[in-house]
Amino acid sequence: MDIKDIMTVAPTTVGPETTIADAGRVMLDRHLSALPVIDRDGRLLGIVTDGDLLRRPELDTAPEIGWWRGFLTPETSARAFVRTRGRHVGEIMTESVVTVAETTRLVDAVAVMEERRIKQLPVVNDGLLVGVLSRRDILAALLDRLVVSSGGAMTDEAIATMIRTAIARSNWATKGNVTVRVVAGVASLGGTVFSEAERNALRVLAENTAGVKSVHDDLALIDPIAGVAYGLG
Repeated sequence: MDIKDIMTVAPTTVGPETTIADAGRVMLDRHLSALPVIDRDGRLLGIVTDGDLLRRPELDTAPEIGWWRGFLTPETSARAFVRTRGRHVGEIMTESVVTVAETTRLVDAVAVMEERRIKQLPVVNDGLLVGVLSRRDILAALLDRLVVSSGGAMTDEAIATMIRTAIARSNWATKGNVTVRVVAGVASLGGTVFSEAERNALRVLAENTAGVKSVHDDLALIDPIAGVAYGLG
């Protein structure tokens, strides 16, 4: 799956001249945690996040920038002063932004988001902002795929066969000890397992099989040392 399949097209943006008060209102009104900053031609200049608004003198949270610090590193101190006290987005935004192309695979984009610990990625094409990929977009795509079609085209036996095949292909299940039966889309798992982890994995495997509406656990947990069955589902 590529990013372009699930990204938000024409996302809400602001310009560098937008006041932080207006940007903050947009974030609150539209339930956004970040806003791409673009110029009049649509080119990405940076991004402003709710985190950029945490250290402010209005909240008594801005760091002190003393004269001695300015004496030692005047340019750094001056930049820190503007970043924590600026009144316009262009003064406080992050200019070095991690971006992706619309043809980037979703798996690669998710890896970047995890590695950089960021909630959304601007999507650019030749410097122009064409969309944004957010965690909300990814969640929506996941939910779309978790919804099981109720068309009824798949028979119960076909569903059971799919579950049995998935169990056979696994490298963790005690394959000969598990029985599968499906009636009206409800999958019943019987037989024995040797750990609670295996029981949970079999349940999840069945739940993820197309056409399954619910799973009934009749698995018996066997103590591998004592050889005693307990904890029937």
